[in-house]
Amino acid sequence: MFKTRSDFFWKTIILYIMVIASIGCDFSQATRLELPIDSRHLQQLAFYYKETNSNLTGVKLTEEYIKNAVPFNAQEVEIPVKGENFLSPYIAKGVKYFELGYFKYEGGIYKIIIYNKIGESDTLLLNVQLNSYDANGILTDALLLSSFFSYEDISRFSYFIISSDHEILINNYVIVRCEEGDEGISERCINKLIPQIYLTEKYKITNGKFNVISTSKVNYIIR
Repeated sequence: MFKTRSDFFWKTIILYIMVIASIGCDFSQATRLELPIDSRHLQQLAFYYKETNSNLTGVKLTEEYIKNAVPFNAQEVEIPVKGENFLSPYIAKGVKYFELGYFKYEGGIYKIIIYNKIGESDTLLLNVQLNSYDANGILTDALLLSSFFSYEDISRFSYFIISSDHEILINNYVIVRCEEGDEGISERCINKLIPQIYLTEKYKITNGKFNVISTSKVNYIIR
């Protein structure tokens, strides 16, 4: 009888530990993403694209993401972020990010993360970034996929596609909210906000690095 109770006790303890461990894994496990990845189809970003077309001056992380965000480590803040940055390509200490998902390629792990930081003139930026890590979890490279923000009379954001052949296309958009007069003072706000491409970037993932293939600037129109 004692042996039976003992076996039952230890089996119960083991089962309890397994349940707790599985809950922890499910809570911390990020979404595995399958290529191709189109930002317009990512449910995790739908809310932020919607907010860009509103009258908000800054786009913030949702409370859910803030609650589960983790700080950039010392090594991650030392690597400059490639792409169309607004001010510094570096991330300040103390900034926290939330992982939207990841995919694997050539033994490395690629994480799509999202975070708020401060840009020029204390402008609040919401950045979506692709980080490349080697097999040991060391950050190899970083690329800015999109930056949501409003500055003076314009707003900016980007759509991006990560293709099955590991090329990255980023279309950077600007929304002009008001026309400017001769003295640079906003005179008339625009009712119909139309996003316009002002910069297209193409990158290729090679050996854990984001290598630029081409960049093309377009002169947008103040309607």
